[in-house]
Amino acid sequence: MSDEVIVIAGFSGLGREVLWAARRCQAQTPGWNAQILGYTERAAPGAGAAAAGLPYLGLEGPGLFELNPAPTHFICGIGDNRTRREVCLALEALGLKPISVIDPSVIIGPGVTVGAGSYVAPGSILSPGSTLGRHALINQHASIGHDAVLGDFTQACPGARVSGWAKVGEGAFLGSNAVVAPRISLGPWSSLGACSFARQDIPEGVTAVGNPARALPRISPA
Repeated sequence: MSDEVIVIAGFSGLGREVLWAARRCQAQTPGWNAQILGYTERAAPGAGAAAAGLPYLGLEGPGLFELNPAPTHFICGIGDNRTRREVCLALEALGLKPISVIDPSVIIGPGVTVGAGSYVAPGSILSPGSTLGRHALINQHASIGHDAVLGDFTQACPGARVSGWAKVGEGAFLGSNAVVAPRISLGPWSSLGACSFARQDIPEGVTAVGNPARALPRISPA
């Protein structure tokens, strides 16, 4: 990795963590020489940007290609899964390529697949045969068990545990210290609350909490 020029899309709390890991890669990972150009933000410039020494590049749009050097790749630092999906697809449509940031401390077993644009935070474990989709977020000290499959735009918050052979559908969310039992499936865009234990499958779009996790009632629009 030597010619990539990266922008970070979104720069609040998660974006700062992504930058931290990327700089750790620059310092500790042989051949990781990508240039971090700056960050984009749809609203006001991100909190803490000045302290991080990262310049604000404006909105996500064609104007990015007027920069010198022009960016070639991006990593998304937005925690909300649906918003991250929207921003990532828009940047890909512009022609930017997603790039993954995997902290040097991450333990990676044999046969692991990490989709483009994913972020894997310090202290995490990707066990043998596990698979991450595109633009997945694996936060600090989360563990992904052997042969588990996480879809695109999924998120495992700090301390989350996905057991072996589990399946986590596109856009699904695991709160901090949530646990998915072996061979259990979480449907697309479902949520497992913090400190909750899923020992049965969670259907698409359902939020489940508790130990064992139980579905919260859906709230109909007024």
